[in-house]
Amino acid sequence: MSGLSVRTIQRIEGGSRASVESLKSLAAALETSVSTLEQEIVAIDKTSPKWKSLPLLFRLNFVGSEIGWFGLSRREHWAKGERKTAIFGLALLPFGLFDPGFIVGGLLMLNIAYSLSLVTRKADQYSIW
Repeated sequence: MSGLSVRTIQRIEGGSRASVESLKSLAAALETSVSTLEQEIVAIDKTSPKWKSLPLLFRLNFVGSEIGWFGLSRREHWAKGERKTAIFGLALLPFGLFDPGFIVGGLLMLNIAYSLSLVTRKADQYSIW
């Protein structure tokens, strides 16, 4: 109905990025909007063999991801957390002139931001989103 080849649809279903033309064709065939098709999948499938083959230490980062409001299953929330902790950490550092505890707090927040970035990039590498 969309005029796309079976292989193109299989690639899109497999998680490959679809072109704008392909999205428009699919949206017309499914009688929906392109923005609906572009919405991120909210849940990480923890029952798949691919998920179970990932390192345990990595999977532990996503404990609680099945709770929607918690936001651990969405890449955008990980990236937002990374930005906010980095900004907060940088904002704390100048206050270290008055109290050394602020330097420790700022460096801790920067370390957390770095850790969040590592998990996000690794999740991108494993294509779990």
